[in-house]
Amino acid sequence: MEALPTPLRDGREHHLYRVHCIHGDFLLKFPRTDGLPDPFEPDRPWVDRLRSESIAISLVQGVPVPSPYFFHPETWPPCSLLGILPGVSPEQQIERGRVDWVGLLGLCMQIGRMLAQIHTRRRPLNGGGLPDLPGSDPATARLLHLDYHIGNILGRPELGWRLTGVLDWTCARWGPPEADLVELQVSLFAANPRAREAFLSGYRQVSPHIMDVEDVEARAILEIQRRLVEDPPEKQMIHIWEDWMEQKLGGLTLGRTDSLPP
Repeated sequence: MEALPTPLRDGREHHLYRVHCIHGDFLLKFPRTDGLPDPFEPDRPWVDRLRSESIAISLVQGVPVPSPYFFHPETWPPCSLLGILPGVSPEQQIERGRVDWVGLLGLCMQIGRMLAQIHTRRRPLNGGGLPDLPGSDPATARLLHLDYHIGNILGRPELGWRLTGVLDWTCARWGPPEADLVELQVSLFAANPRAREAFLSGYRQVSPHIMDVEDVEARAILEIQRRLVEDPPEKQMIHIWEDWMEQKLGGLTLGRTDSLPP
């Protein structure tokens, strides 16, 4: 049997290849040498990040994830071979204005329901092989994706963006549900507050947990500070953050790191 790899668009942390073989098509995933570090543990080895992804995928219930998932820690670099989910990410369509406001609200409601379903998994006493988010309470911790943004979510545009799965679980940990809203707050909700309301409405349809929005925003502020230093975005995103932060903190200029609060 011969498998012929086809290069795909690389992520910011890993290379992706589509592998064609007799049993079907799979994705081959291995880390980039210049990939972004784990935001919660910068020196964490990639083999541990892929191991966490394989564990998290095995724990998720009621949400489509790449399956099967084969983790190969013995290779160098370590890699994973995983099943391909149907659908495409709506990220580029949203950025290009091809998803109208009603469609965006409906999409965010679905995204909220899906994240609430992920959070139904409680932390076992032994941790199940996944690390804990620093500062979290193991007694109340839930399974977190921690890279839950529109680019890691797939849907079917021809079916009204019905969601078909969640990708990239390498940051997965146990912790409070609020921590899992940070990526969406920073990337989508800062510019679209009503989209967050639609998200929370969908979340409440599945989970009784009441999100502490102030905690989400406090975590988002810390994440914005980190990114400005370690991984600055395009100017357009900085302007969006400035507008949002002005409402929260009053006149903060994000283009200058010396203006950030300690």
